[in-house]
Amino acid sequence: MSKTLFIGDSHSTGYYMSNLDTPHPTPNFWGNNNYANIYSKTNKKNTVLYAMPNACNKKYPIWLHTMLNKYSDIDSVFIQSTYWNRDLLAANKNLDIADGMKSDHFLKPGTDLYPIPLHRQHEFIERWTDDIVSDDYIENCIRTAPNSKHLEYKGFTFEELDTGMENTLNMPYAYVKLWHEHITHLQYREFCSNLFIIDTLCKRYGVKWHLWNINNRVVMPKNLEFYGPLDNCVRADHSAEDWLVKHHKLKIDEYTLDGEHYNENIHNIIATEYIPYLKELDKT
Repeated sequence: MSKTLFIGDSHSTGYYMSNLDTPHPTPNFWGNNNYANIYSKTNKKNTVLYAMPNACNKKYPIWLHTMLNKYSDIDSVFIQSTYWNRDLLAANKNLDIADGMKSDHFLKPGTDLYPIPLHRQHEFIERWTDDIVSDDYIENCIRTAPNSKHLEYKGFTFEELDTGMENTLNMPYAYVKLWHEHITHLQYREFCSNLFIIDTLCKRYGVKWHLWNINNRVVMPKNLEFYGPLDNCVRADHSAEDWLVKHHKLKIDEYTLDGEHYNENIHNIIATEYIPYLKELDKT
């Protein structure tokens, strides 16, 4: 039987924080607030899920390549686009470039890193995620500007453009990444390049893929074809947030478990109504 592949961030891992009124809130994984799990169980559909909390869009082409190589029977892919203020950083013990590293180098069974209670397990879904450390290599997604002190744009004089850009060398890394990359055309081009790689991979394997965003805080440009047509892409014309407002009069920010991650009811609607809606777009 063919498989459906879901790729995403914490919204795809059943993640939420509990004990919010304590000094050290508790992270929870593979909770009931997981649309992919609900989708697979409801439809008795063999499903592969590759996700991790705080994932960034740079991870997605690598994950897709790994899964298409691992499974020969994936017939549809759903990419949950995520926030642009996340970046991918690494460190190598031997200061090498890891020439020849495989795309699955950081791959781990999801339940190995984050154990799941037996009563939440079922036969229709396989969970994968990335470890942060593997052999002599470290790779992790971080938030570009986690501290508000970086949110004030200092700017520079365009008449002194050369020296103005050189002055960024004396500024904090997070500030430079935010104001001189992420909130510029550079991030747009990079986002489009990730999508083009995803589309090329899906085209090679003969698979349609669906691009969607769970809320409107995720940037989704109108023009995604900077590098050329995305022939195998079925793009959502409504975010899950807008779709829930339109069809259920629900404002999803009022249905969170911790201020960010949505409750089981929202995920149930996404799994049983919004994902099928995305599949129907393929037929139009």
